[in-house]
Amino acid sequence: MTDCCTQKSKMPRLGEVLISRDRIAERVKALADEICHCYGGQENSELVIVALMTGSLVFLADLIRQLPLRVRVAIMVVSNYPGRSTSAEGVRINYDIQENIAGKDVLVVDDIFDTGQTLRAVVDLLEKRGVRTIRICVLLKKLIARSENLQPDFVGFEIPNKFVVGYGLDYDNLFRNHPEIAVLDIEHG
Repeated sequence: MTDCCTQKSKMPRLGEVLISRDRIAERVKALADEICHCYGGQENSELVIVALMTGSLVFLADLIRQLPLRVRVAIMVVSNYPGRSTSAEGVRINYDIQENIAGKDVLVVDDIFDTGQTLRAVVDLLEKRGVRTIRICVLLKKLIARSENLQPDFVGFEIPNKFVVGYGLDYDNLFRNHPEIAVLDIEHG
């Protein structure tokens, strides 16, 4: 009989690096330029960035520093991959935005576009609040078939259908601080 206290659990580790920190920095700057081009001609208007936490934290910080627009930042905490899960388990809004977005231009910022379920739920909720426009910006978009009729307006990188961590993305709230996007290696941990 194995004692549960002496049993070693496999700790996942970082696998193949998909996107280096230099490529991320270059692409974030280019995304900011695309966003400025889209919203820059709207004089005296404010852009409300609704950031989906916690995965978009690092991406959000780098992106907003590149935007020479009038922006307000609102935070939503949404979960779809809780804890040690590597597959979607359903959208849950844990903390809703406190900002009044009626009549405003809204840009939803998220770390990854996977199934589209999370962003569909968020967009549906925000549209009911009378936004003027709503667009989506994601750092990563997985190359998979989706059931949701939704596409991001701004995409940093397209990646294969692998579970990735780093640059804000996590597994069990670990690896967010890794500066690159890497595949999670669960089997050899």
